[in-house]
Amino acid sequence: MKKVIGIDAGGTKTEALVLDNHKSIVFETQGGHGNPAVSYEETLKNISVCLKECFQYTGSDQISNIVIGMAGAGAGDTSKRMVKDLKKLTSVPILIISDAQLAFYSLIGKKNGVLTIAGTGSISYGRNGRHERITGGWGHLLGDPGSAYSIAIEACKSIVLEEETSNPFSSLSRALLQEIQTEDTRGLKGFIYSSTKGTIAQLAKIVHKQAIAGNEKAVNLLSDAGHQLAGQTIRLMEQLWITNDVLVAMKGSVLEKNQFVQSAFKQEITVHSPRVKFLSQELSPAIGAIEVLKTFDKGMIHSD
Repeated sequence: MKKVIGIDAGGTKTEALVLDNHKSIVFETQGGHGNPAVSYEETLKNISVCLKECFQYTGSDQISNIVIGMAGAGAGDTSKRMVKDLKKLTSVPILIISDAQLAFYSLIGKKNGVLTIAGTGSISYGRNGRHERITGGWGHLLGDPGSAYSIAIEACKSIVLEEETSNPFSSLSRALLQEIQTEDTRGLKGFIYSSTKGTIAQLAKIVHKQAIAGNEKAVNLLSDAGHQLAGQTIRLMEQLWITNDVLVAMKGSVLEKNQFVQSAFKQEITVHSPRVKFLSQELSPAIGAIEVLKTFDKGMIHSD
């Protein structure tokens, strides 16, 4: 029986799994980021390396399909271009969908519901019957509300405001400046404009640490992120006319590991839909590749 390669290409890392028809992981490997909106060439390289490692473990003749859930897949003709370039490596059929779609099928499968991812970036994908939609996923320039990048930028904007209003730096601001090894806003500006999206997003961890220590400003920043993610999720639920017994899946480090963001997120959605059921599970979104192929064969999913 041939196997399937599932690849979760996100803003921080690329994870590739070789799966059998029972969703058992036969082989797994990881690489660098997989978001072409950040760097197409780096993304192509990182995904290619993961594919080559999978083929080294199990020859390409043993693979029936490759399913890639890719952050930024819906930007222009990115998906078509990526498939064309990856075809230079293999003749195995390749399907590229959004990372949110792949994660949805790993957690919710064939049921109706909404999945929201909040990691380096943020996006929500939902399905009701044959209807599917996405909210968010616009990237850090147009807005990734509630994401680690957004949290970091909002925290850094607070430093700038303190500087311009001649207020002393707050304890949160001092912690952030210490993390990037500078003492003033000039150093902050240099860091922001010379760093990658992923590097900037790492500052959200400092905000989280400060919140745990009782910093009210940090708590408020994270709560705001949770409310932004909830608003994005609720908009999608309303567009899909999902009203009763709603399934809402959560994925990404910000939603899964940050209790302040998750609490605000759950609270706001529960007020909107009291009969909501939240899903979260420590498994790779790449496992969803098997369900994606089953659904794709029935014409119920559309690649970007």
